[in-house]
Amino acid sequence: MTLAQAPDGFALERATADDFEDLLALRLRAMRDSLERLGRYDVQRARERLAEGFEPDITQHIVVDGHRVGFMVLKTLSHTMWFKHFYIDPAYQSRGIGSRVMRWVIACAQQAQLPIELAALKRSQANRFYQRHGFVATAEGDWDIEYVRLPQWPSVQAVRALWAAFQARDWPRARALLRENLVATWWTSGERFTTADGFVAAQSTYPEGWTIRLIECERLEDGRVMSLVRVDHAPNSFYATSLFRLDDGVIYAIDEYWATAEAPPAWRESAGLPGRQRFDALDDPRAVLA
Repeated sequence: MTLAQAPDGFALERATADDFEDLLALRLRAMRDSLERLGRYDVQRARERLAEGFEPDITQHIVVDGHRVGFMVLKTLSHTMWFKHFYIDPAYQSRGIGSRVMRWVIACAQQAQLPIELAALKRSQANRFYQRHGFVATAEGDWDIEYVRLPQWPSVQAVRALWAAFQARDWPRARALLRENLVATWWTSGERFTTADGFVAAQSTYPEGWTIRLIECERLEDGRVMSLVRVDHAPNSFYATSLFRLDDGVIYAIDEYWATAEAPPAWRESAGLPGRQRFDALDDPRAVLA
């Protein structure tokens, strides 16, 4: 498979067998905190795990401004892309490098129409990172969580593009994704729009100050696309579950259900329900800017 050209901001440099010790040292630096939290920091175990199946030909240094800042191992099989290793040196973290690399890997997988599979150590910050980039947990072992990210259908790309256009206030772009005789129904308020122009006008005239965060967007077995977004508009947050019908990449029908994020009622707070927990629903790593 021919990989997509790496974007500006980083370069890839193929590793050699002589790089093993440097790669191991970087891996240990990147994972030390997470491994120590699990009581699993062990240099010899880390050496054995990296050495197992070590393939220099598919091991790439991540280079920024001439400095090796991390490495990745991406193995392309007939049915999937296996992201075996991905580490950024702690000295270069929190600079957006990991996200740039991940977006490039996702673009490669999308081009090849292959899923990406990987595993992340439990209780590692990497889990939030992968969830934020659209990976879904599929299995959980004693120490790792397995993830997969499926390639997007063209219909899913169109729906994601619509939410992105709304967030950017790019109304002409949003209108171009909708059929002229669009039928959009807001079931919770009992409203229906029967033209694309009217639907876009409703979005553009909504009082400003809002931000759209996309949580999920998937194709259903019947061909519809389901999306879940959160709209933050201080002091409130709202959720919209939307079902889209498309024809040749153009949206012609939307059924939408809105809900307001709010605290649970008092009776549930005082009922002492077994296993019930409270959490911050706004602290959702999947919710990324549309």
